[in-house]
Amino acid sequence: MEPITIIVIIISIFCILLILYLTGIKLQIRDIKRQLECRNQEQTEGIVHLEMQDKAVRDMVVILNQTLKQEAGLRRNQNMQENEFRKLITNISHDLRTPLTVMKGYLQLLERCKIDETGKEYLAICFRHTDDLERRIRQFFEYSYWMNQEAEVKLHSINVTNIILNTMTDFIPVFEERGISMRLEDDTIYKAMGEEELLKRVMQNLLKNCLQFADGEVRVLIRAEHADKKRIRVCVQNPVAEAFRPDTARVFQRFYTGNEARSQSTGLGLSIVKLLVEQMGGEVFAAQEEDQFYVGFLLDQA
Repeated sequence: MEPITIIVIIISIFCILLILYLTGIKLQIRDIKRQLECRNQEQTEGIVHLEMQDKAVRDMVVILNQTLKQEAGLRRNQNMQENEFRKLITNISHDLRTPLTVMKGYLQLLERCKIDETGKEYLAICFRHTDDLERRIRQFFEYSYWMNQEAEVKLHSINVTNIILNTMTDFIPVFEERGISMRLEDDTIYKAMGEEELLKRVMQNLLKNCLQFADGEVRVLIRAEHADKKRIRVCVQNPVAEAFRPDTARVFQRFYTGNEARSQSTGLGLSIVKLLVEQMGGEVFAAQEEDQFYVGFLLDQA
């Protein structure tokens, strides 16, 4: 056999072996990708297994599995801390409600007693602060309640426009008392996939947020969006004073209150909005343009 023929055969064999090697590597990487996707979808803590034993890939998988184990440990610790935090919030809410109820009862008894004008003024201050404390405790209790809900929300077609309009109507006396006007820009009927009670709670918290920080007329806008998928967009817009302008990247964070002048807020109202909207499969948004603050959510169109 001629030398050239031998060289050609050797090169051909080498190429075949190289192709088989690269094909094996590709199959290994594809299998690793499949295992990682299954792990993410099923939220398991399993490690990655190899059927073929290439040293370079095996070394990579060893490091990958070490990283996955560390990530699983961090996730367990985070879940444990989150569960402890939820219990803490629930316990605090329960523990504070009883003495507060007793305190209000004694204040009401004191109100019936004969006291001078100065005493009445002090008593009014006490009532105002106990009412504020009761509101804060109620919000803590509401937050802990929704955080501990494990049952999956059953979504169905709901009339978004009617629910929002009815909620706004309930708030008219309070808005008028504060000297703040509000209006729904368009009463066109829009329907989305959601749950009536959750949407009502969402709007209540958005309007309460306006009551605390709005510096002018509140506008509620509803419209349909047809980008990547059909969605209903609900936006609450209101002007805010410069001292109260929030950090839009943080407004949905738990306990975020922005400027210290906003100390009357627990920082849970918009956190509850985010929690409930996500339970309905939607997402929240917030933006700031000059003195206008925009906050709202999107739900899948029915």
